[in-house]
Amino acid sequence: MATAAINTKAIPIHFLCGTDEDAVKKAAADLAQKLAPEDAMNLETIDGRAITVDEAVQSIGKVREAILTLPFFGGGKLVWWKAVNFFDETGVGRHASVKEALEALQPDLAKVDGTSVTLLISALGIHKGRTFSKALLKVAQAKYFDLPDLRKTSEDEIIFQIERRMKAAGIRPGPGAAERFFQATGIDTSAWSQELEKLACFAGEGSAELTRDDVNRVISGSREVLIWDFCHAVLTGEAKPALAQLSALLAQDESEVGILILLAGQIRLAALAAVLRENKMLRLSRGSFTSAEVSPEGEAYLPRKKSGEPISTYALGQAAQRSQHRPARFWFQALALIYQAQKEMLTGESDKRRALELIVLEIVAG
Repeated sequence: MATAAINTKAIPIHFLCGTDEDAVKKAAADLAQKLAPEDAMNLETIDGRAITVDEAVQSIGKVREAILTLPFFGGGKLVWWKAVNFFDETGVGRHASVKEALEALQPDLAKVDGTSVTLLISALGIHKGRTFSKALLKVAQAKYFDLPDLRKTSEDEIIFQIERRMKAAGIRPGPGAAERFFQATGIDTSAWSQELEKLACFAGEGSAELTRDDVNRVISGSREVLIWDFCHAVLTGEAKPALAQLSALLAQDESEVGILILLAGQIRLAALAAVLRENKMLRLSRGSFTSAEVSPEGEAYLPRKKSGEPISTYALGQAAQRSQHRPARFWFQALALIYQAQKEMLTGESDKRRALELIVLEIVAG
């Protein structure tokens, strides 16, 4: 009886791409190690980073030469075209001469057989509508690594992603640890890798769970952390921490007006949360972090994105948790104070630093 043939042919071209530069870099390095020929002389790495058109064209020429040159002593050859930055419409990639050079490379891609020559390409982006891109994606095994899109992914999901990465790194995150990490690093995954490495060293093997305070000790001091802590100290009514964080921000040359605008955003969220809470349209739920559950009626009051969808409720939940000891009326009065102080700052009617410190104290004192 006939049996189905098993396809054992090696993959000739591997293409790794995405906006998550750190993930692309790591995946490409792992794959290069897996595909590396026994003879180190048969591994050829070509830098795909180009600042000028000439550098891009030269890089393309080196790839052509590499895939057409067979190993001197036989065996398979791996060509790694690394960190290519001109497959899209940004930088030098938009120039006609670069596009023409890429299109001229197309016939040579067909000569990559996965046995005598294997091609690994790692890139920071790709315009899929281009002639070269279409040809490449037809013959390559493609894998994409993209940063979370906050327009489509909630902050809650990003925090869950951070928790998963912590666990993969051998770290046991306790309540609030991943949330604090997110507040400090945002969605910068290159920072994630660096900071997770530091946290893993801090935690050590077989240690107890990583706490929010542990995260704060290791990665505190960044602008993002200071802003979070300053605004939250104001919302919770803690004068000493609020003034300390304010001084730290000013020491980093943050503008007084800029700080006031950031604080105004948090006060607006506190006012909105108070209105929803007082009308029984908002409930706080606690797990690894605090999140806000808004009723369908309450969603009608949420600010909208350009797409028309309501904003994420993560920031609303953070503001609600810290401001729930005061009524909506108080937060609307605080907003009025902030707008008056902003007007005085912009018209030069007051010393900016002193006005900012007074506003903070007035809001905190209540």
